[in-house]
Amino acid sequence: MTSAYEDVLFDPVLNQNWHMQFSERAALLHVLSRLKPEVSIEIGTFQCGSLRPIAAASKRVFTFDIDENQHRISPLFPNVTFVTGDSAVTLPPIIDRLNYGREEVNFILVDGSHEEAGVTSDLLQCVRYIPKRRPTMILAHDSANPVVRAGMLNVPWNDFPHVHTVDLDFVPGMLYDRPDINGQIWGGARGHSDAATNAGWACFAYRTLRAITTSSARKVCL
Repeated sequence: MTSAYEDVLFDPVLNQNWHMQFSERAALLHVLSRLKPEVSIEIGTFQCGSLRPIAAASKRVFTFDIDENQHRISPLFPNVTFVTGDSAVTLPPIIDRLNYGREEVNFILVDGSHEEAGVTSDLLQCVRYIPKRRPTMILAHDSANPVVRAGMLNVPWNDFPHVHTVDLDFVPGMLYDRPDINGQIWGGARGHSDAATNAGWACFAYRTLRAITTSSARKVCL
């Protein structure tokens, strides 16, 4: 059941099973409203909480999850392609197809694996996408968590000439006192943006949001 606070801030049609802080939701909605993505990618479908606003804002979406049960509500999302399996295996061919095709990816949400190696792997695959005409923004969730953050820091961002800006704390995380995660830091978003000429690419992490932007004039903030 949502609160009156949530009902004022968010469209109830989109605000369902959304496991993010209010600040993270607001940031995601703002980014989507500015980008108006042609194609979006989401890594980590779970209960389709973030997928709802992403699908509503995008012409087409690819969402990845290791759990095949996430497909059970796929009829509700006619513009979404659900991909099941380890993203280390399923994501690379989609990135290759999008790089060689005419469609343009403008938004990526990374919120799948919360293990260091998994986070690094997902981001390395995402940064392989080269923007075409418009910027691409990547939001990476839980950048405040030490393990997730380590995975983000493992990426050699300066090796990618299309990456313009990296912000590990685009949206700050929180120290929780909930019994199951007492004393742990979660949330926050990291943003990243890059561009191959006049285009841009961004990586942004939820719950510890980090933002990255790329262009010919590079600025990286870690």
